[in-house]
Amino acid sequence: MNSIYKIFMLIGVIGLFFASCEDEYGPRKESIPVFESVAVTPASFSFGDSITLTATISDPATMLTSLKYEIVSEGRVITSGEILLVGDTYEVNQSIFVPLRDNQADNADVVMNLVAKNVLKGADSYEVTGLTGKRPVYNQLYLVTDDGAVAVLSPRSSDKDKFEGTELTLETSFRYKLAEKLNADKTIDYSGAVYGNVDGKIAMISEGGESSFIYTPDADYTQVFTYDNYAFSASTTGSNLGADDLALSAFGDQDIYGETFRTLKRTLEKDKTYTVFGKLGDAANIYNPDFFERISDSQVKFLGETGEYTIYYNPVRKNIIVGVDNPAYPQYLLACGYGLGYPTNVTSDEIGAVYSGHHKVHTEWGFGHIMNYVLLRQISDGVYQGTFFTPGDHDHYAGFKPFENTGWANEKKAGNFTFTGEQIITGDNDWTIASDSGTESANYRFTIDLNNNTVNIEKVTL
Repeated sequence: MNSIYKIFMLIGVIGLFFASCEDEYGPRKESIPVFESVAVTPASFSFGDSITLTATISDPATMLTSLKYEIVSEGRVITSGEILLVGDTYEVNQSIFVPLRDNQADNADVVMNLVAKNVLKGADSYEVTGLTGKRPVYNQLYLVTDDGAVAVLSPRSSDKDKFEGTELTLETSFRYKLAEKLNADKTIDYSGAVYGNVDGKIAMISEGGESSFIYTPDADYTQVFTYDNYAFSASTTGSNLGADDLALSAFGDQDIYGETFRTLKRTLEKDKTYTVFGKLGDAANIYNPDFFERISDSQVKFLGETGEYTIYYNPVRKNIIVGVDNPAYPQYLLACGYGLGYPTNVTSDEIGAVYSGHHKVHTEWGFGHIMNYVLLRQISDGVYQGTFFTPGDHDHYAGFKPFENTGWANEKKAGNFTFTGEQIITGDNDWTIASDSGTESANYRFTIDLNNNTVNIEKVTL
């Protein structure tokens, strides 16, 4: 009986063994994947470009699961990844990005190591040799800060891997990316190489990558930026402001109209050109065209009379305006009421996202602060110019009047003037733009001539 019992026990154990070798894939057999064909194209490529891996992988008895790859040059893994495999035969056609790493040699030998696995963890490896990686050659690179400033970095004649921008007017600290290509609107074109921050170091990044950070100590602004594309390192040289320079490092903070402004009181001279630094040089900024002529991104000429002014910079609206203490006729007229705003190219939605309920227009009936009214500057005897956005793009309405000072002196009623140019004003008292008039919300320049009581209105693009 013991012999019979032992035989039954042995049969049971064997049955359990066979049962354990079956699952959702059916009966399993020990095997390893087979690389039937493998190719990498092109065999010679530039680091920072993509190569294509094509392969046919099969397994005679077991389902395939994965193909791992790593690309190696000079004993260092450049990139790696995994491709999921399905079935017992799989055709691979995979584009693989090969980044440029720091200190990477030119015309370097490159090897691709492949490991294919099946569900039983059977594996086989394959090595692709005969590949060559070249360092990319850039004619120039673009330094693009998170604030929107763009500077061209040119290669040094003595070292094609070192790029430099000089005569810059950047802040002493900023976040940035380095790009091979830009779009027409000066944003980064990610079809080219882009460098940013990866784990605290400069490296190639994709569109979702982070910006790098740099700081220039003991300076008022950053004048020189140097990037070493071999070592993946960046350095800066700073400088200090001169008497005719404007930078936010000299500005204070002030809350006006529930918005945060940077402000500076100083003397400005008629027809003098000032260099503007850092965020003040952002090409997206609109300088009040009645007081400034934009010579370049980094230079503005002051058009007003020589005197003491307060410069107001609004980082959300991206505009720069000027104010004076107690503005009054004959140097100025003051337009207050509803539906006017100093020019900006920032939308009402963007402004409202930061300051709830605020729009491109901001004036009110009053003179409590610079946002209640807009200034019209005397440009010749009895002639005044003011450029502002109107009517509100949220309600398409404006109703305002010019006055001679903050004491509501000598209001200028609409019925006392003849209007030429854009016929957008109605009314005999307030200067009204009706909400149903169809008037385009845009920047308009008002030229008021008190000598003959005429007002010319023209639409302007800033």
